[in-house]
Amino acid sequence: MTAQRLDVRFRIVWEGNWHAGSGEGDAALDRRVRRRAMSSLPLMPGSQFKGVLRHHCERLAALIGSEVVSPHQIGRQPPEELLRQFGPLARSGLLIDRLFGSRYQGDCLFIDDALPEEATTHWPSWGHARTAIDRLTRTARDRTLFVSEVVAGEGRALLGRLKARHPAGVLTPGENGFPHEYALLLAGLLGVESLGGDRGVGLGMCRIEIPGELVRWNGNEIALTTVLGSLAEPDWKVQLDLDREGMNPS
Repeated sequence: MTAQRLDVRFRIVWEGNWHAGSGEGDAALDRRVRRRAMSSLPLMPGSQFKGVLRHHCERLAALIGSEVVSPHQIGRQPPEELLRQFGPLARSGLLIDRLFGSRYQGDCLFIDDALPEEATTHWPSWGHARTAIDRLTRTARDRTLFVSEVVAGEGRALLGRLKARHPAGVLTPGENGFPHEYALLLAGLLGVESLGGDRGVGLGMCRIEIPGELVRWNGNEIALTTVLGSLAEPDWKVQLDLDREGMNPS
């Protein structure tokens, strides 16, 4: 077995306006969007995108019967299964941990900030006023008016890059050698339909495109249709069952 490398360039094609918060505000806007320091152009932080991507991959993993355990500690004790699987990724029975990395072995998946595709110096944005809603009374909460900066999205795109770096023996190879975990990752990537804040009120609708439908695996270009086809291989479910018992055959 050899170390595995996956490089994917993708486009976030906006189908509506969006907001990726910076956590900052001023006298005019309570919530400003995240912007590139030198050009002031809006961007989609790689950390935000990675969180959404992990959520989609977890849903796909659950659909095929793989155990999914949250990496976040809730309460005083972390999940029992997370403690049991705490160790080298090559022996982990948690598919998502093998793909994204763990606290034991560190991150294996890296996503750059997505930047504007167009050669432009300005993207239109404006303030959008909202109030918080009381879920019980379904009315506006008192003294909760706030203004968020919203960026024009429809017809525009951001360019992003994903890099996966895995040591030998961590991932599960398919019939053509391409790791099943990478196939699930790409399916999750293409399944992203909204990004950023205020998605519950209609912001951030988008689709993901991979230029040329090609990805780079271990330095070689490979067709997206070829790698996604490995999701249908009949032996993958058997291998995942072995993984959950801690007997990863790779």
